[in-house]
Amino acid sequence: MFRRIIVALVSVFALALTASVPAQAATGYTTNITAQATPDTVAKGKSVVLKGKLTYKRDGKWRVLSGRELIVRFDPAGPVASKKIAKIKTTRTGTYSFRTTATKSGTWTVSFGGKTGSLRSDSARDNACVYTAGRWQCPITPSNPDLDCSDVGKTVWVGTKDYHRLDADDDGWGCDSYS
Repeated sequence: MFRRIIVALVSVFALALTASVPAQAATGYTTNITAQATPDTVAKGKSVVLKGKLTYKRDGKWRVLSGRELIVRFDPAGPVASKKIAKIKTTRTGTYSFRTTATKSGTWTVSFGGKTGSLRSDSARDNACVYTAGRWQCPITPSNPDLDCSDVGKTVWVGTKDYHRLDADDDGWGCDSYS
């Protein structure tokens, strides 16, 4: 009888300890990684920089992850498969930066592998459009046609994101010759 009481108490104690462990510990803390390729439109042969930050959520607060290894991949536009470009590490502030020469349009992906039982894996991506002296090398779609001033036929407002390189004097207005 005494033995049954001890076993029951130990079982209740073990159950209480298990119930007090946060649910996140079993599945891992949520992580968040960001990626920004700058500039988003770049001339072939110029530099493109991939920047971002790696954080995780613990006790309802986002915290930085420093010294963590990240994998950088590039998926060029077209039928060519993506490939691993580099392994980089986050700084003590959780940020990272990777600079390379722009050769082709495509998607940059940065991924964090996580850590089994404590941190979940995550990835983020951003596109970079590489152009040469002629028309864009970016994939042309009906919603994103490649335009030249002869296609537009008038002066147009392009703002700060001149994707089609219509604004020669950087004043926000493209195809000034039609004024």
